[in-house]
Amino acid sequence: MKDKILDQNRAPLYEALQSFRDMRVVPFDVPGHKRGRGNPELTDFLGEACVSIDVNSMKPLDNLCHPISVIREAEALTAQLFGAQNAFLMVGGTTSSVQTMILSTCKRGDKIILPRNVHRSVINALVLCGAIPVYVNPEVDLRLGISLGMKRDQVAKAIADHPDAVAVLVNNPTYYGVCSDLKAIVDMAHAAGMYCLADEAHGTHFYFGDQMPLSAMAAGADMSSVSMHKSGGSLTQSSLLLIGPAIPEGYVRQIINLTQTTSASYLLMVSLDISRGTWRSAGKRPLRRSLKWLTMPEKKSTPSVATMPSGVN
Repeated sequence: MKDKILDQNRAPLYEALQSFRDMRVVPFDVPGHKRGRGNPELTDFLGEACVSIDVNSMKPLDNLCHPISVIREAEALTAQLFGAQNAFLMVGGTTSSVQTMILSTCKRGDKIILPRNVHRSVINALVLCGAIPVYVNPEVDLRLGISLGMKRDQVAKAIADHPDAVAVLVNNPTYYGVCSDLKAIVDMAHAAGMYCLADEAHGTHFYFGDQMPLSAMAAGADMSSVSMHKSGGSLTQSSLLLIGPAIPEGYVRQIINLTQTTSASYLLMVSLDISRGTWRSAGKRPLRRSLKWLTMPEKKSTPSVATMPSGVN
């Protein structure tokens, strides 16, 4: 796909599903609802347009386990837009993306440096592969009662104390919206011969804003898990895994296929393809509008008695 000219105005998987729907193929395979005909209650609830593209992998629609056509092109377009070497459409949520990052870079007995306030998917990945966590304890904002990001000196000390670690994982941002100095951490990790992995479950918007913190790919991280469904507009459980040039694409695909379903949902995948196209066409305008509203001075007003809630004296 690298030698093919990419057109960001296209949504290849969406186009393929539209064409397949127009073909009016009679289904003799799974899923059992037969594009809604076998389950009218489901069709009434979700709509015929939805269930008609809840289909099985087949030649015109490619296969997520080993994409060679429209899915692969959708992934190439995603990689280009996000500034990654390669991208993978994920249908197991960002949990699956995070676990793939760790399983791709760590094996049993390897050390990985990470903050205490990681998502449970990180801990579960360590259980699966047998890697050993080296925890950095972020400080706590006592006024807000939330954990902060990792400080540069904390990461530097962890690297110095554990030079045999294979990777550093960073929340970008944390689940409370706090960012670490990602570029500095990436540089420290690479200088020590370690990978830098980023959990960007809540950082999709970093790729599409003017005044946003640095995204993982822009900072030079090796892998990033991006929750498109959280703030990117795709369907719940759809996600992206982005990788840099130091990570072998084929090996990552093998790791993904260890745990990801062989019956990938085309509803989830096409929502990623459409959302990527939406951000491509909208550019930075949506976030500019949001920032404008956030930075507008508050208007002072005194509510009249008639507009005050009942029970207020």
